Amino acid sequence: MTAIFLLFLATSLSTGLIVLALIVLTPFLNKRYAVKWKYLIWIFLALRLLVPLGAANGQPVVERLSQTGMQAAAEAEEENADMTAGGIRRAGRVIVELPAEMTTPIVTRYAAESEESNAGVTMLDIAAFVWMTGGLIFISVHVISYVHYKRQVTKKGKIVRDACILRQMSERKRELHIRRKIGVTEYAGAGSPMIIGFLKPVLVLPQERYSEEELFFILKHELIHFKRGDIWAKLLFVTANAVHWLNPVIWMMRKEAAIDMELSCDERVTKGAGYALRKAYTETLLAMLYRGCAGRTALSTQFYGGTKIMKKRFENILIKKGKKNGIFVLTCTVILTIGLGTLVGCSAAKEDTTISPDNDILETTTILSFVKEGEAEQKRACLAAGDGYYVYLPDGEWQQSGAAMWTAAANEQVRLWIARSGDRSIDSADQELADNGYVTEEGFHRRKEEEDLIYHIELRASGNDVWEICYCYPADSEEGWGRELPVIADTFGVTTAGNDESAGQPDKAGAFVGTMNLIYRYFSRLVNLVI
Repeated sequence: MTAIFLLFLATSLSTGLIVLALIVLTPFLNKRYAVKWKYLIWIFLALRLLVPLGAANGQPVVERLSQTGMQAAAEAEEENADMTAGGIRRAGRVIVELPAEMTTPIVTRYAAESEESNAGVTMLDIAAFVWMTGGLIFISVHVISYVHYKRQVTKKGKIVRDACILRQMSERKRELHIRRKIGVTEYAGAGSPMIIGFLKPVLVLPQERYSEEELFFILKHELIHFKRGDIWAKLLFVTANAVHWLNPVIWMMRKEAAIDMELSCDERVTKGAGYALRKAYTETLLAMLYRGCAGRTALSTQFYGGTKIMKKRFENILIKKGKKNGIFVLTCTVILTIGLGTLVGCSAAKEDTTISPDNDILETTTILSFVKEGEAEQKRACLAAGDGYYVYLPDGEWQQSGAAMWTAAANEQVRLWIARSGDRSIDSADQELADNGYVTEEGFHRRKEEEDLIYHIELRASGNDVWEICYCYPADSEEGWGRELPVIADTFGVTTAGNDESAGQPDKAGAFVGTMNLIYRYFSRLVNLVI
């Protein structure tokens, strides 16, 4: 869950910058470009917030979740040195490192006393839990409010049978090429005309008397909302806000998107109309303003939008200057959003720690020094932890080929593997190697040459266990691998407990799957309530 939290956090940070820029530029954009283009930008940004794709290397979400914070940090460190096959420098990323306190385990008394507990709960885990809980509460409040309001409309509303309203409704539907059936209901608690309902849409009218002209504008306005699917867009904005409720900029985005939804709908209503018709439309809006506003729900369209929003709508409707096509602004925003998303990432140094026999937490990287053909060489090595042991391997040069075996990427004949036995002493293990043709080089270090390969085995005792650190390489590589492998073998160490990197994964994976299934069932119930 923490990996998902960090992924959405990075998306929230990068997208939030775009949202702030658009809010600052709103006066300029609204004067020069049709508002529908900015409204489409909000829809794209909401989708971007819910689908955090766009990694620098084009990896999908599932693959990105498998990457650890250390891998991301390593890529950031090496981006200035590494070059691709074509000589082009790899795209860099801005890594937002989390404080160490966020990933330090909070060990409880129970965890400290339990021998089976491998790690405590971290602040990052708590933050991820709070994020998920807050999102569920946010979306639940809106869905419950919507369901309650819809039930009130169904229970207390009256089906409209007025011939004038039904005729106008039929004419506006025909004008907008809408064939779907839309019910019309009068409800005293409605603050303004609105469309409500996702699968069974209903046009709700307050119990007011409207003139022919007012009905024309009201019905056309709401039916345009319906044709464009604005009620689904509202659900999209609310969901994006629920997922990113920790980011105040996203709250601002949802508010701005609601305003632009109304402004763009007004532009569509008055498209091609003269000044007299636009003025008549503003008078209808003004009438709604004086009639006040009662209860509402976020998951519906609203003809009335409040005093401040009405003022913006009047200015936008009555403006005489023609506006430009904003497809260029939309395209630039899409490119900038995706590009910025590839640069911003969150990483956390949360990983399974390896503990030495002295209860010291080992560094995850180190520098190996050795001499090849008379020249000193150094390599950066990363920690590889297994079942009760650890060893450092040069970064990027080895790949795991078995449960406790690694093969050199440059030569498949070069291998290193670890073996453990608890049913014999180190002397008996040494005698067994001697019987198999191994000769003693130093202490419990044995060597044997077989065909074109040289085999080395080092024996080490730890408690009741005997460990074998084994490696082999071609006989003609004595001055190369024969100098490097002993240095790697010397980094071998035994941990106080089995800290296999994969040991805790099944439990974590099962907990993750269980959590996601629970969330899926919860949202399925909410969706059933909505529709």
